[in-house]
Amino acid sequence: MAKKTPETKSSIDKPTEKKVLNSSALPRGYGLLKWKFWFPLTAKLLFIAVVILAFYTLYLDAQVRNKFEGQRWQVPVQVYGKIERFQAGDEINMIQVGQTLHLSGYKKVRNVSRAGQYALSKKRLIVYRRAFDFGSGITDAELITLNVSNGLINSVYRDNSAVEQVKLEPILIDRIVPENKEDRVLVSLQSVPERLLDTLLLIEDRDFYFHAGVSPLGIARAFWNNMRAGRTVQGGSTLTQQLVKNMYLTRDKTLWRKLNEAIMALLLEYHYSKDQLLEAYINEVYLGQHYANGIYGFGLAAEFYFGKSIAQLNAEQMATLIGVIKGPSYYDPWRYSERTKKRRDLILRLMFEHDYLTKPEFILAVEAPLSVRKKRRLNKTKKKFPAYLQLVKRELAQQLHPEDQASGIRVFTNFSIYSQQLLENTVSEQLSALSKNDSQKDNKQLQAAMVVTEIKTGEIKALVGGKESGYAGFNRALNAKRPIGSLIKPAIYLAALERYQQFQLATLLEDKAISFTAESGEVWQPKNYDGKYRDQVPLIDGLVFSLNIPTVNLGMTLGLDNIADAFHLLGYPEDIVLRPSMLLGSLNMSPYQVQQLYLTIANQGHYVHGHVLDKVISAHGETLWQYGLEDVAYFSKQASYLLDHALSQVTKIGTARSLTWRLKGKSLAGKTGTTNDQRDSWFVGYDAKHLVTTWVGRDDNKPTNFTGSSGALVLFAEYMKQQGVNSKTFDMPEGVEMTLFEQATGDATTVDCPSNISYPAIIDGLVYRYSCSEVSKAKNEKKKSWFERLFGK
Repeated sequence: MAKKTPETKSSIDKPTEKKVLNSSALPRGYGLLKWKFWFPLTAKLLFIAVVILAFYTLYLDAQVRNKFEGQRWQVPVQVYGKIERFQAGDEINMIQVGQTLHLSGYKKVRNVSRAGQYALSKKRLIVYRRAFDFGSGITDAELITLNVSNGLINSVYRDNSAVEQVKLEPILIDRIVPENKEDRVLVSLQSVPERLLDTLLLIEDRDFYFHAGVSPLGIARAFWNNMRAGRTVQGGSTLTQQLVKNMYLTRDKTLWRKLNEAIMALLLEYHYSKDQLLEAYINEVYLGQHYANGIYGFGLAAEFYFGKSIAQLNAEQMATLIGVIKGPSYYDPWRYSERTKKRRDLILRLMFEHDYLTKPEFILAVEAPLSVRKKRRLNKTKKKFPAYLQLVKRELAQQLHPEDQASGIRVFTNFSIYSQQLLENTVSEQLSALSKNDSQKDNKQLQAAMVVTEIKTGEIKALVGGKESGYAGFNRALNAKRPIGSLIKPAIYLAALERYQQFQLATLLEDKAISFTAESGEVWQPKNYDGKYRDQVPLIDGLVFSLNIPTVNLGMTLGLDNIADAFHLLGYPEDIVLRPSMLLGSLNMSPYQVQQLYLTIANQGHYVHGHVLDKVISAHGETLWQYGLEDVAYFSKQASYLLDHALSQVTKIGTARSLTWRLKGKSLAGKTGTTNDQRDSWFVGYDAKHLVTTWVGRDDNKPTNFTGSSGALVLFAEYMKQQGVNSKTFDMPEGVEMTLFEQATGDATTVDCPSNISYPAIIDGLVYRYSCSEVSKAKNEKKKSWFERLFGK
């Protein structure tokens, strides 16, 4: 058998040969074909991705701009009380000022050394006023000194330099939280302390003014600093990214959210300035939780943690707030005080290293406790003064669009916490006393409403809507419209006195039984309160003694339409049904409306609008609205003076004469009002400065057993005793002189008749009698005894 040579081996035994193709072996143009295939596909995909990204960026851009340029936050309206101003020559009540400072949170000390303290004596007031933003940027804390003599300010000093005027910051009455539960105190960038801004940027984003929204360098530096410290001391996200996360995105840690965050940060940086973004961050950053409400922004956080405004924070408090940003729950000072203090001290050290603190300041700050408020719960003052705030909201709705009200506005009002506290105490104590002293056992249901207004300016300083202090329910001062009774009479008599050629204070009015028959056949027969008739009375007596019959006769002589015109000029805005019963107060009015009516009377015929709003300022310091004082004389000063004289006699010899001993030695004016069956007790009184409207009654409209003088007047007198009375002075205007009148005829006279009486009178066109009338002589004869008639004097 022949041997097989290798060449003759079977193909099965041969190893498989691997064929390798090199480029030279490929067909010509193969590489070009491959490039032509992949490049267009890649370009198309890239183009589609760019288009999608562009459209998505436009979508995000619309979201960013819509929220940032629109209503970013549902920000509470901050409502403040009155800004008190003092200048040389002003009257001042040192006791009231001291009480106001105490109620505003100031502490009385012997030596004033820091903001929030005051010292008081009979001749000097020293106040270290706290820092505050009055609307044009933050005003630093100032040392204010007032030198006083005989109730007048002699000189005014600010930080030991003489100035014309100083002012005290107002109390925060309320901050209304919106429905989304996000409570805020919106602050402008210029109202934030510079040290706080510098420290915030140092800790959170030191390259804020140099990057375009995303900072790779900042991320690298944060990583390095955290590695050196062995713990997280600095974040990698820019402030702009944090702003995006807080304002637009959720807190989910996903790659998609980080991408959105970066794009939106770039868009914000493109559209808005750095200062705009920083201000938004200051107001947007989440800094804690107050039960169901989130604490957003440094403005509210300053109050929440320390009970201060942002302008009043010291260095260690600023460091605490900036430290809380990293984790409001983790660095909760009430729950984790030690770790919060460590975080604060770390930030204080960085502040010192970067020269934001001097060495003594640093040592003092590090050694200081956290100084957070003792209780976590915010003190919501809106529970204390809801009646006043209802009027604030009403006026805001009249003056501003709802969108403007939700943009973090600050509202400055005419509210006086001192007057309000006095008013609430008066209502509570006096209603209780009236209920105990009255024979009707069910008079525990007595209610009251009071309004205090400054006459010259129309500023409503205090308002009570019921006997329960801080009750936020039915506001009787604004909404309880009840018959006003005899309160209408001054309007009737003023309308008559304007027609001075026909009516003077001595003009005789008939006081005899009268009756009126309506078209329906119903007969109306008014009567005087005491049921008596006096035949004839001087016009002034009809008002002073609140006589119904003379008043009705006077009103019918003038014409009901003229009475309605006078009523409208005094400030009553609603239509009036013309019928005789209106002359005795059948009109239904609220105490607030009555207050407006008498404000013009108390202001000598010059119309002034009663109001609570003084000024409304936007979050950026722009004045959105400011009250402009109207000074229009709707009635002559002569007729107004005569009415004022008559109303002063009401408090001396008339229906309010108990004021002569309740407020002994004081000169006031006013008018009582009592409705049928004593269902409503009214009194409106005023001194040289304040008008006070008082109503006492029951919600079920049952009789109270009180007249105007035995009910409402008691509350008025007690309030004025506590507030202090500025006695009225009566300076006769030109055209008015004291004149003799013959009582028997009501005629002016130049001779000494037996029944003469002296009244102020408008002398223009006044006709005088130059001899005594026969009527006067006859009446005088009747008054003589038989002995005088027989033998003479």
